[in-house]
Amino acid sequence: MTQTKTMYFDSGWKETQKSNAMYYRPLPFLKSGTLELLRDYYVKGDVLQMQGYFAGGKTKNLVGDVFWYSSDQYDHSGSSYINKTKQKKLTYYFDDGKIWKTVEYGDSLKSGKTIEYKPDGSILGEVIYKDGYIESGTVGYVHSVSDYKRYNTKTDSDEFISIPPQAGTREYKKVYYWKKNLKTAVEYSYRNDRVVKSRHFDESGNLIQQIDSTSYFYPEKELKNGKYFYYYTQKSAIAEPPSYIEYKSFPFSGVNMEQVSYIVQYRGALRFLEKHPVDDLYREVKYNFFKDNGADFIRLERNYDDTSWKPIEKYKDDEVVFISVSDVEALSKEAIFKRFSKMAWTNPYFKNKPVSEQLYFSSFNFMGKRTRYSSTGKTEINEKESQLIYISLAPGKYMVLRRTGGYFIPKSTGDVIEIPNYVQE
Repeated sequence: MTQTKTMYFDSGWKETQKSNAMYYRPLPFLKSGTLELLRDYYVKGDVLQMQGYFAGGKTKNLVGDVFWYSSDQYDHSGSSYINKTKQKKLTYYFDDGKIWKTVEYGDSLKSGKTIEYKPDGSILGEVIYKDGYIESGTVGYVHSVSDYKRYNTKTDSDEFISIPPQAGTREYKKVYYWKKNLKTAVEYSYRNDRVVKSRHFDESGNLIQQIDSTSYFYPEKELKNGKYFYYYTQKSAIAEPPSYIEYKSFPFSGVNMEQVSYIVQYRGALRFLEKHPVDDLYREVKYNFFKDNGADFIRLERNYDDTSWKPIEKYKDDEVVFISVSDVEALSKEAIFKRFSKMAWTNPYFKNKPVSEQLYFSSFNFMGKRTRYSSTGKTEINEKESQLIYISLAPGKYMVLRRTGGYFIPKSTGDVIEIPNYVQE
């Protein structure tokens, strides 16, 4: 009968007594041919800290895939090492000893079939590798696709190796599942290691979002509408609902901020703050501009992560001015246009110069610019100098944003108008 032993290590991986230990290592090592499986555990919780094979009795001489985990069981990092040994099929395990995945190798790189299992023994997916690259099939958690290392016995250190790129088209899927019931949480479709489609499911198995190439603004490759989920895996399992950033895009004539609390002025720019539904905390609603098939859009961005909520003091400094949305007058977009369309603005930097500039509301959707040249008496008119964006701050309350900089806020106690480099006539 094999006698068991346990080694204990402190936070710096120096061997110590159990009472001072952060990690432990069960002995003897599980053997696979000439290889041995190194598995370290966190003392707290008795969960895996890492697993990977080594050769020649030297734990630094790693072979095949090596996985590291955080103390809360989440996948932390990993590395792929070449495998020139005779043991061409390696097996990896869940914390309880059940098989997690099996990986086949060729001469030195992954080649052949990789099979990944769920905790109940059912197959999550099978994927085919060829010369180190995923060729086809369905895979779960993968720490890298084609980066490999090898252990240099002379220098006693790792070194990266480069492998030739694969020709042709490689298509495969990556799947994560809900840990609670083993149903699919997300499915990514890849073409040559790039995501071309994703399908996201709730814990009941209902499709909640599908994203493909039509879902993005180009050439920026920014999501138009939808959620960008942050999945944190536990050997391909999702233990809790992911945090996410939600994007919503609007044409300039109808932007819905969905109830913000403050407009924040800072050096000619605006920020929008939304209040937490329960706590006295705020988050920023960010915005950016994009084009789609020649049409202009503004995209709003909200971060649905607890770290995005902050006390209002975090947004303050000596140059910041807060405007409460409660102080904005309830007017229709047409009434706001009527109010501001009677005004004009000039560029003071051109005072007493041979040229002058004037901005005005040329139409409901545009500001225009008149440029006069005193030397020739000529006036140039650009009726579409900048587009106007009508933003709904709250039901029945609007403001106007100028595409190239500036804003118009109808406050009941006095309008707030700022156009950089221009003053009202």
